[in-house]
Amino acid sequence: MTTNGPYLTPLKREDVPELESIFQVTEEYLGFSANDVLTMARLPQATKAYIEFAITVIQEATISTQLIQLITVVASAVSGCRYCTAHSANNCNDAGIDTQKIAAVWDYASSPLFDEKERAALDFAFKAAQSPSALEQSDYDHMQKHFSETEVCEILLVVCQMGFFNRWNDSVATQLEQKPRAFSEVTLPEQHWQIGKHT
Repeated sequence: MTTNGPYLTPLKREDVPELESIFQVTEEYLGFSANDVLTMARLPQATKAYIEFAITVIQEATISTQLIQLITVVASAVSGCRYCTAHSANNCNDAGIDTQKIAAVWDYASSPLFDEKERAALDFAFKAAQSPSALEQSDYDHMQKHFSETEVCEILLVVCQMGFFNRWNDSVATQLEQKPRAFSEVTLPEQHWQIGKHT
């Protein structure tokens, strides 16, 4: 039987003043203070470096913010991290994606809410997020119909940086914050998402 987390005790914000700039950046991006930063904060330099890397991947990308956020939902769902899936779904909402489309992301391959370019990117993300990766040369060939090689690199980097968050938060059973929890409980299909151990 799975027990509720978190399995590591989050630090208090005041315990790591050297991460204050990171707390501020994540609050600005997410709209709330993220619990996963507080659990990994015992290694403040590594935490700072990784959060800055993750932010840079998103900021440097030329593909749309909405596509990035849809990719993070698919990658997190494939990895089985309910914490990150909820965060990503909430980020989709913040990015202006219709809630019906967010709820339908598990059916991107057949849903009329997704165009061919989005399907190609999400299928690529779905395969890349598996372990081991299910990507083959034919997947890269198909992506060339819709994306430049730089854009493919961006999509893969988004999936890979989410892989760290997926592994961390699922392993720690990070407690899900109220904002993404409330959104996900109302919006995401129960057969695809439940809060599980992240209470």
